[in-house]
Amino acid sequence: MRKHNAFMDETTYGYIDIESCFDLVFDPPLETLKEWILKENEPEPTLENTSFYVTEPDGTRYFYCGNTRIRVSEHFSQSGKPMGKLIETVIQYAANEAG
Repeated sequence: MRKHNAFMDETTYGYIDIESCFDLVFDPPLETLKEWILKENEPEPTLENTSFYVTEPDGTRYFYCGNTRIRVSEHFSQSGKPMGKLIETVIQYAANEAG
C-alpha cells in the first residue's frame, strides 16, 4: 500500500479525501433546538397513555390507539360466565374435537 502524504492529490494516489465530500455543519436554528428539548422531556408513548375508549351517541363503542380506531363489537357481560369457566369450556371443546 502506498503512503498517502497529500490527501488532496487524487490523481497521483487515486483516492478521494472523504472530508472534502461533506458540507460544513452548522448549529441548528434555535427553534429546532427548543423543539428537541421539549421532545426529550415528553414521556415515552405506552399503551396506557396513548389509548382510550369512546362511546358514540348511537351506542357504538370504539377503541383508539394512536391513529388506529377499532370498533368494539363484542365484550364480556358482567353477568356472564367467569373467565375460568370459559377457559374450561374451550379446553373441553378442543379435547372433543381432537379425540
